[in-house]
Amino acid sequence: MKIGIIGHPQSGKTTMFKVLLQQDISGNIGMFRIEDFRIEKISKIFSSKKTTYPEFTFVDLGVISGFDKKRDLDNCQDIDLFICAVDAFFKEDPKSDLESSITDYILSDLEVIQTRIARIQKEHKKGDAEQELKVLEKCQRGLSDGKLLWKAGLGPNEEKLISGLVLLSLKPLIVAINASDQDVEAKEAKIKTLEEYCRSRDICCIRFFGKIESELLELELEERKKFLKEMNIESNLREDISKLIFKELDLITFFTTGAKETRGCYLKSGLSVIEAAGKIHSDMKRGFIRAEVVNFEDFIKSGSIHKAREEGVLKVEGKSYVVRDGDIINVRFNV
Repeated sequence: MKIGIIGHPQSGKTTMFKVLLQQDISGNIGMFRIEDFRIEKISKIFSSKKTTYPEFTFVDLGVISGFDKKRDLDNCQDIDLFICAVDAFFKEDPKSDLESSITDYILSDLEVIQTRIARIQKEHKKGDAEQELKVLEKCQRGLSDGKLLWKAGLGPNEEKLISGLVLLSLKPLIVAINASDQDVEAKEAKIKTLEEYCRSRDICCIRFFGKIESELLELELEERKKFLKEMNIESNLREDISKLIFKELDLITFFTTGAKETRGCYLKSGLSVIEAAGKIHSDMKRGFIRAEVVNFEDFIKSGSIHKAREEGVLKVEGKSYVVRDGDIINVRFNV
């Protein structure tokens, strides 16, 4: 999964990028590790030599503040979700910045869709092209009404028909409001206006304190936590972003474990265990026989795999089993 950080100049997008990656890196691409206490707990129980967390690729899209230029589209083609930073501390009208970014989304998509519609109509294509045209016209109507395609209610088959197009508003969007400092009383009205606007568009938003959190990067993790607690700052940008990414992309986490390694993997909600096997290794999917599955909560109550098996909460499942969040999976396979 690839996450793109966007925003107007001086919005705090690069600061947020550094805070999320927990380091002051010089490039614009980095790996974001998903924190999950369950992985640590499982690893400790099994005395695993290695603990591996799920990761996303984060991209700071830099100078891109809008999407009306064709050259920008290539940078966003493989992005799965956007995080838009909005400065609510120094900007007098941050809501206007956010509205302009969303308008850029819509105008960019309208141009792409109208170009594609014109081409299909010119070539008089039939079959799948006719179905695609219907979907494109549906998208055009939604965009013309100011809707983001991500909220347009497109079904999986409809999305598949237009998957070859770079449609930015088809990607989920999270808004990160940069309050900059802990003293936000003077800016509270602007922040609340932004939050109300996001709610009106059904867009998730969070607050973060860019100035403070970037300064804390020089401290060790435990010292950072202690300092934030003393400053009465309850938000945790990394945890908040992790939760929202999983929610907006409809992801769950499953685990594999043993003496060598405990590993957390993300998976689209509703997928079967054979797809989970493929996330671990392609050979496991190809030679899948069965899977031993116990959910984290049941495993913790039992205290061990042996007891979980005795109590009947560890079950043998076939390839059609739908994975649940927190499942600990041991795949049996042969290739």
